[in-house]
Amino acid sequence: MLYGLRVGQARLSKSDAGVQERIRMKPLYITGTQKDVGKTTLSVGLSHKFRQKGLKVGYIKPLGQRVKEVGGQSLHDDALVISKILGDPSHTQAEIALALPRGRVEKQIFNMNSTELMEKIRGYCDVLKRDHDVVIIEGMGHVAMGSCVGVSGADVARIAGAKAILVTGGGIGKTIDEIALCSQFLVSNGADFLGTIINKVWPDKYDRISSATTQGLENLGIRSFGVVPYQEKLANPTMRQVLDRIGGELIGGEANLDNVVEKTIVAAMESRHMIGYLKRGTLVITPGDRTDNILAALSTNILSDMHETTMSGLLLTGGFRPDETCMRLINDSGLPTILTDGDTYSVGSQYFETVFKITPENDNKIQAAVDLMEQYVDIEAILASLDE
Repeated sequence: MLYGLRVGQARLSKSDAGVQERIRMKPLYITGTQKDVGKTTLSVGLSHKFRQKGLKVGYIKPLGQRVKEVGGQSLHDDALVISKILGDPSHTQAEIALALPRGRVEKQIFNMNSTELMEKIRGYCDVLKRDHDVVIIEGMGHVAMGSCVGVSGADVARIAGAKAILVTGGGIGKTIDEIALCSQFLVSNGADFLGTIINKVWPDKYDRISSATTQGLENLGIRSFGVVPYQEKLANPTMRQVLDRIGGELIGGEANLDNVVEKTIVAAMESRHMIGYLKRGTLVITPGDRTDNILAALSTNILSDMHETTMSGLLLTGGFRPDETCMRLINDSGLPTILTDGDTYSVGSQYFETVFKITPENDNKIQAAVDLMEQYVDIEAILASLDE
């Protein structure tokens, strides 16, 4: 006879022989209607909450492009964020099953081995399922990504025996239409579709969008587990992330690379006009030979309140290294300064098109993601839906 705890508690059971066994739930597959809709943010929130309830949580991102070697394992960048919550990745995570660096897809298309890949993913998921109460499987991009190599998001959810949640961006008509399309892709490919979460809704439109989308999805027989407002804190990068994603040479301010960018300006105007745009946490993108703008930014930073630094950093373009006076002031100020070879337009465009994700070093972002998911997502309902 087994004595089990109900969903939401520690989920340990006790047998007559005195051996404790774990009551396992269906894995949860998190996918999106498109890329960068907040899948990792949801994974962070759910991982934290599930673990808080005493559940042993496993995690895998089976397909992805940003892979790092950690402790002998090949893990996706997003997996490293989950490690911060779950602890030792060697006990809570499985390696990425299929890394897709640039050029891999083209080669894979001419040498399709989707059956082998699917079995590899199934094997990794089975190991996690055997040792954990619940396993979170995070998809790559949107539901159809991976189809080019015969391993779509729907295929992964199906072979893992997981229930799938769709994450989508905020809106009304377009959002509901995308959910309808992507949910049909999941179902038609044999995945067990659970419901959806609408993310990144502009706060000033939240009430209207929340009401309309919830009703619109209900009209289609699709369950909504929450509507989450956009939070700027999760989108703001650190200067370390800017250096990592944009590239270039760090020529000053290494100690302050964790400065958070709250606002960005492209300073092509004269310095006297630029000063009016400098607010707390400003990143200034300007040519490296615009000495006037560099000095104005450094001066503003130095004159700011000692306890509230105005600037977050400088991103200098054109490959023009500042003169000796500027370099001395950059070093004295400690302001993170990155020198790039690209022209101002190209560098600025690259910066504004870049989506800066949560990283393991972003403690504040991780906590913000946890708080956001706990407040706006019905985690208890998701957990109950995973009960086998």
